[in-house]
Amino acid sequence: MRMPEKYSSPFSYLFGGICTALGALSLNDWALIIGILSTAGTFAVNWYYKRKEFQIKMGVISANIPEE
Repeated sequence: MRMPEKYSSPFSYLFGGICTALGALSLNDWALIIGILSTAGTFAVNWYYKRKEFQIKMGVISANIPEE
């Protein structure tokens, strides 16, 4: 089954662009980008849970801890 021309042409341009972007950056560049994204993600997760912990301590939201 052939892919229709209206889908195959943009797909090939997209794939070519992705390959160009991947090839344009060195391994050090990718390590830097991944490190920055990981740091930002860690900050966001820590901020979310510390904020939630603070809200529980202040009584703004309930902890929803089941009692035994």
